[in-house]
Formats: sequence, structure tokens, C-alpha cells
Amino acid sequence: MKLRLAGYLVIFAGGILIGVTFVSQYLPKINILPTQEQETRLGGYKHISPLLECESSDVIGQTEYKPSIAKVNNIIKKATDSKLITYASVYYRDLNNGPWFGINEKNLFSPASLLKVPIMMAYYKAAVDDPSILSKKIKYDSVINPLNENFSPSQTIQMGKTYTVGELIDRMIVYSDNYALALLGEHTNESFVNKVTKDLGIATPTAETPENYISVKNYASFFRILYNASYLDAEYSEKALDLLSQVEFKQGLNKNIPQNIEVAHKFGERQLQDKSVQLHDCGIVYYPNHPYLLCIMTRGTNYNSLSNVIGQISGSIYSDINTRYNPK
Repeated sequence: MKLRLAGYLVIFAGGILIGVTFVSQYLPKINILPTQEQETRLGGYKHISPLLECESSDVIGQTEYKPSIAKVNNIIKKATDSKLITYASVYYRDLNNGPWFGINEKNLFSPASLLKVPIMMAYYKAAVDDPSILSKKIKYDSVINPLNENFSPSQTIQMGKTYTVGELIDRMIVYSDNYALALLGEHTNESFVNKVTKDLGIATPTAETPENYISVKNYASFFRILYNASYLDAEYSEKALDLLSQVEFKQGLNKNIPQNIEVAHKFGERQLQDKSVQLHDCGIVYYPNHPYLLCIMTRGTNYNSLSNVIGQISGSIYSDINTRYNPK
């Protein structure tokens, strides 16, 4: 039976849904989790660190993050004053012991291609019980008209060729190939994917869902869950993050950090009804022995300007982390 990921593909298509009004764009709202957690994790993996035990300990104190927050706020203010962006939200989390900070982290955006991560997770969840699902072959034999992309993939699937589900997932993530996404959608029951978002407490998109409906903090939970191997098993959590570490888009989180630092991430772009554009990049930066989660969502009128601001924020946070753990 040929079924579609109706809710997800409608959200990707955009242009037909009602936008959500953004809150004040003046002083950013800042939240800091004041507690530190002592964690016991299972070793032996490259990209994941399964959580075995967690308990709260002493308060770190807000002062630890004040310099980073001030720098990020300054970047956002300069960019908004210069009209390079109209809005930005940031979520940071230390993946070793859990402290985090957020700037406008509850405000809502359109996830766009970020939704490819839960689609991948849905297939991998099914593959835990039936690995053969990833070997199922699908022929690309009918015309697909996906969304136009500002950051076009270097390669897409080709008409007339046959691909396994696993290959389509790889291309959907690494190249953000919307043709691969659409072909998967033509052969997938939407409830199959919606179960993931419902299981994880994330809003499930429908035809009635507004353009902006997910926050930077909520979306970041997908990466925390993969890192902790708390939804997929260790094998598929590792596989997912390995794939995300191969994403070819380097104009966001990767932009101003050393090339030898691995980043497992996904970006998303979208033009809204009001002609504004959004660009997001969310993932795990594998700073040696101190990996951290960073998710940045932006809105403005020019993709390149948004890309530059994401890169500046990521570079600023990386610099502070590097100073903290590798002082000279």
C-alpha cells in the first residue's frame, strides 16, 4: 500500500499554513540550569555515551556561563541592529554533566529539514526488531517535485535507479536530499514516524500545524536522546550520530570551529509566507572529552546572513569551551 508522510511533507512544503507571532525581539530571555549532575555512562562508543546512572550534586552557579551568554547576546544584538537577522534562539548543553543555558529557547520556529532526524529515527527504531526494513528496495520511477533549496545538495537520487531504504536515509541526512525524503514518504505510513515524536513528547506536525511550532530546546532533545541511547538501542543510536557527523552542510555550526572537531548535526532552511527566511543548525560538537550540544535557530531575510550569525555564535561558544579546557 502506497502511503504518505502527509503531516511532515505538508510542513516541508510550507506556504499554506498560518504563522505564529514572535514574541518581543528586544532583550533576549535567558535561562540557566543551576545544578550539576554526576553521571555514570557506558563507554566503548565513538558518538554515543549511554547514561547508566545520574544524580544531582553541588550547584555550579550562574557565573560559569555568564561570559558565554554575554558574548552570544552581543552577537545577536549586533546582528539584529544591523538587520542581518530579525531573531535568534540558542540552546547549549554540556553533555558530560548536564548544565545548560538558553537564550529565547522556548520561542517557536519552523523545523523544515530538521524533521528528517525523527524520520531517520523512526526507521532505525523499526529496524531494531526487523533489520530487513533497511534493505527494502524502492525504485525512483515517477516525477518528484520537492522544495527549492537555497543550500542545494551536491548530489540527489537519480530517476530510474533503485535504492534501498537505508541508502535513501543516508542521502536524506548527509545531503539533505528532498528527493530521497519524498521517495521514502511515498512508501511510509505517517503513523510510523509520528510514533517517534509522540513517544518523545514532541509536537507531531499535521496539516493544521502552524508554520512555527517547535522550539530550539524541544528540538535539541532528539540529539540528547541519541547521545544517551535512551530511545534507539546503542547500535542504532551510534549509527544515527555517525551519519549525522557526515552531513555535508558546513556553513553553520562548523563554520568557525577547527575542521578536526567532529560535529554530528542537521540543518534546516525555510521561506515562510511573509517571505522571511529561517535557517537552523543543531547538533553535537565533539570537543575532546567535553562534547556539547548546541542548537541555533534564526530568522531574517537573507540565508547567508543567517549562516554567518550561526557560525559566529558557534565559534564564540567553541572558543570559550576551548579556553576553559585547554588554557594556554
